[in-house]
Amino acid sequence: MHHFSVLFVLSFFSFPLFFAVFVSSAAEQNANLQKQQQLFTIEGKTVVNAELQRIKPNWKAGARIFLDYGKFVGFIRQDGSFIVPDVPSGSYILEVASGDFQFESVRVDITNSGKIRARRLNLVQPNVVSTLPYPVKLTARHPMRYFRVREEWRITDVLMNPMMLMMGAAFILVVLMPKLAAQDPNVQKEMQNMQLPKVDMPDMADMLANIWSSGSNKKGSRKQITSGPNTKRVTR
Repeated sequence: MHHFSVLFVLSFFSFPLFFAVFVSSAAEQNANLQKQQQLFTIEGKTVVNAELQRIKPNWKAGARIFLDYGKFVGFIRQDGSFIVPDVPSGSYILEVASGDFQFESVRVDITNSGKIRARRLNLVQPNVVSTLPYPVKLTARHPMRYFRVREEWRITDVLMNPMMLMMGAAFILVVLMPKLAAQDPNVQKEMQNMQLPKVDMPDMADMLANIWSSGSNKKGSRKQITSGPNTKRVTR
């Protein structure tokens, strides 16, 4: 019984000591964790021109600010400003998720010391750095287009048609070129020379007629020589 009472007294006085040591160690671990992973806040503002604002005046109600496609979310205030709290250090894509307007996206880099840098988002050449002022400004480009606009008839489509171009070229060659050539005496003289017959070249019809006529004359003379009574027979 005496030993039981001694153990009870020792445990009664040692429990607060152990509890204090546990709380202090947990607080120290929490402080070290916060020191290792410090959280920061990203600030910025959305800019919408007056023309787009008239189209959708209440666009802010359904818009959100996304970091890395929704990993961290922020809300837009009435004046267009926004904050994204509790963001650890790293590189993020900052964009506006809106169903009304298309905004430009930027890349935000946060260092371990808390320095925040904004630069243009370039997915083709990520190493090309084009810095932007901070706090960032996300500008609306145009309303969201969910349907493709149907092409309208234009006069340029008719004029640039290949058939129309060929007709235009033929019209120039047939109508305009002779008129231009008639105004230039040198060109007109060359055209006349091209139309004159060439004397040096023999006529094929005359050549054939001469060949056939010469052949018929030889046959007629042979018949006259062999048909006489006092003539000798000549053989060739």
